[in-house]
Amino acid sequence: MKGVIAVLVVVALAVAGWFIYLSQNSSSEENTQVPVITVMEILHASDLQEGIKDAVSENDQQAINDWLDKARHVGEQAALSDSDTAYLASEQAREYVIFNAKRALFNEKFETRYLNLRGIDDLKQAYPEARDLFPRAETLLQKRDDIIERIAQTLAGTEAPDEEHIREAQTMWKARYLERQQEPPASDTDAG
Repeated sequence: MKGVIAVLVVVALAVAGWFIYLSQNSSSEENTQVPVITVMEILHASDLQEGIKDAVSENDQQAINDWLDKARHVGEQAALSDSDTAYLASEQAREYVIFNAKRALFNEKFETRYLNLRGIDDLKQAYPEARDLFPRAETLLQKRDDIIERIAQTLAGTEAPDEEHIREAQTMWKARYLERQQEPPASDTDAG
């Protein structure tokens, strides 16, 4: 009988020890701060991206450093892990935000070129980071030019379009494009 009581006491102590361990482990997890933001959320914040884009456009290395310092400060304030904070200070993070800024600059400059009826060969040279966007951009330019050509053909009637028809078609296309850009987007509630 004493053996059974001794085994029960050992088991009770083991169970009590296990519960103490679990309660200490869970309370230490509660004391650990969980970051309220991630590294990618910091790097994709609109103000950071806009600031980096402006700095890249101006080739202002100090401004890029300043924006990355701000990102690192946000990471520290958000209680990111040491490895995440170190990443924000790394050359990889710098290259990442510059790469994304150059792609954004390509997109902006493409939109201007598209509207102003210009090509993008020099943009492709200036922003190789946007290489995967080139085919889609070229397709949009070709569609734009095809529409202008059809408008010019309509204006010319049965004749071949001349320079005047083409200029008029370009003006009409541009006016319609700008008009569409100013239209509010259709919402689901407009249907009925």
